[in-house]
Amino acid sequence: MRKRIISAVVGISAIIAVILLSLRISICIDIFVACACTLSVFEFVKAVRTLNLYQISAVSLAFSFVYPMLVSYDVGKIICFVYTVLMMAMMVFCHSKISFKDFAYTFSMTLIITLSLSCVIRMKDADPNHSTFYFVLSLATPWLADAGGYFIGSFFGKHKLCPNISPKKTIEGAIGGVIVCILATLGLGLMFDLLIYKDSIRIDYLQLGIIAAVGSVLSILGDLSFSVIKRSYKVKDYGDIIPGHGGILDRVDSLVCFIPFFCLYIGFLPVIIK
Repeated sequence: MRKRIISAVVGISAIIAVILLSLRISICIDIFVACACTLSVFEFVKAVRTLNLYQISAVSLAFSFVYPMLVSYDVGKIICFVYTVLMMAMMVFCHSKISFKDFAYTFSMTLIITLSLSCVIRMKDADPNHSTFYFVLSLATPWLADAGGYFIGSFFGKHKLCPNISPKKTIEGAIGGVIVCILATLGLGLMFDLLIYKDSIRIDYLQLGIIAAVGSVLSILGDLSFSVIKRSYKVKDYGDIIPGHGGILDRVDSLVCFIPFFCLYIGFLPVIIK
């Protein structure tokens, strides 16, 4: 518990630093996402034992860094096309060394991780004036659900949610996580409304509550999905870079389902009303 709290404080401090820097240099968010994607893909290929297959792991790591850095320049589709062609070429010319399973796992999960997390950048580019709001909610909503589920499950959890996938997760923790996430996300919205935006814009709290409710469920889905992979390869955590939490991918797995949903949702039903 102590390690988790210390790591959380350090991590939150680092994210706050990124937010403050991004107010002056917006590309800081792009760099943050690119680093998160690259480290996550690195931990994934290491976990599924394709890191030593350099023909596909090197290309995947390069894509996971380059795509977030250049997606703002409207070349994302070109980068995806080039990555796909290179990976398929490796599958053909290195078929005696690389199995289709290794290729499929590496290719599909690299795309899922990178494209999902990069939706933060798409939201920033679509509405630069409120990029900090979207960035904070993109990270905070799933992590609030996870934190709420962890603490409530620790004290009140009795019924296992998915014992064969994640033995520590409970139904009580999941429900508590959803409730905590909704309340805390609304609190974040109120903080932005009163302290930052004041009377310049209006936040639609109904939409924000819906995003938090659905997003908390999606964050659990993302967490469990990546836990299935860990169980399949018999690894406890994807890494150990964050004491008490595991690796970067252990922290962003809950974001993979939520961030694309958040990006799509506000495209149809805006949270910020100007």
